This record gives sequence, C-alpha cells and structure tokens, in this order.
Amino acid sequence: MQKILVMTALLCFPSLAIASESFSENCQRKAHAIEQKLAFARAQGNEGQISGLEKALGQVQRWCSDESLHSKAELRIMEKQDEVQERREALDEALAKGKDRDKIKKLQRKLNEAEEELREAITERDALL
Repeated sequence: MQKILVMTALLCFPSLAIASESFSENCQRKAHAIEQKLAFARAQGNEGQISGLEKALGQVQRWCSDESLHSKAELRIMEKQDEVQERREALDEALAKGKDRDKIKKLQRKLNEAEEELREAITERDALL
C-alpha cells in the first residue's frame, strides 16, 4: 500500500524538469494515436469526442515524458501485484475452509486472470524501455 501512495505522489506532482523535456518517442506514439482518433471524430462530426480528444492531446503534449509514462506503468504493476496477492489469499482461504469445487475453480480462474493482467502490465512497462 505504501508503494502505491509513493507512486501516486510521484504522478500527482510531476517536476517542471520532466514537463519541459523533449517530447519522447513513446509520447509521440501516444499523441499520434490520439490524433488518429481525433481525425476520425472530426470526420464523423462528433463534437463531444472532438472536445475530449483535443483536451487529451493538449495534456499529452504538455505533460508527457518517458518518466511519467514509466511511473504510470510501475503504478499499474503494483496495483496488479496487489490484486494477485488478494486473489491468492482468497483462494488459499477457500482451500483451507474446504469450500466446494466450483467455488475453488472460480477463485482459481480469477487468480489466473489477475496473473495474466500482471504479465501484460509488465510487458507494457518493458515496451517503454
């Protein structure tokens, strides 16, 4: 839990040095993806979506850096690790109490899903390096 608080603090208070760094390749990809969605929204005449995407693009252009992306990825990994731990504890408790087979299978499936989400979060973080 303390790790999450530290990472949240890092994300909430980005330094001016981070904001002023040159626009990284990862941020360029992120901006490009938003620009593509923006072009599609404009073609469809979806004013609400256009407004939201323009705001998102401005935020990316103003605040995005490799460090901020990496911090967000690390925070997501920690959240997924917590979820895996909770799922593992729930499964262990069900096994200890001798719960029925269907309940145990359901808890095992949820644990497997949480572990897969953790692996995906790690892969996404590693792609930033």
